[in-house]
Amino acid sequence: MIPPKVVATAGTAYPGDAFRLTVRRADLGASAVIEGTEGTVAIRALILWTGEVRGVEVTGSSGSDALDRAAVEAVRGWRFAPATRDGAAIDAYVTLRIRYVVR
Repeated sequence: MIPPKVVATAGTAYPGDAFRLTVRRADLGASAVIEGTEGTVAIRALILWTGEVRGVEVTGSSGSDALDRAAVEAVRGWRFAPATRDGAAIDAYVTLRIRYVVR
């Protein structure tokens, strides 16, 4: 069997609700600290024989609900080349890891 392969990955932007802005009273007007959650989300998705994504689930949380939700929504919008067996397209699961890093 040849597993499914990602063809297009639209919508993998860092989720805005995972950012936190902290302004210290002592620093007011001088500086602000922007903190962002980082982590890796493990995803399992069913890829149909048509390449359509179905049944996306988090199998390993990043520890952040915002990042986990963003990863699920991103994978739902991706396009895949389906898995094949003996040259015929088949339904198959794919496991992915999406890493979010603040730069």
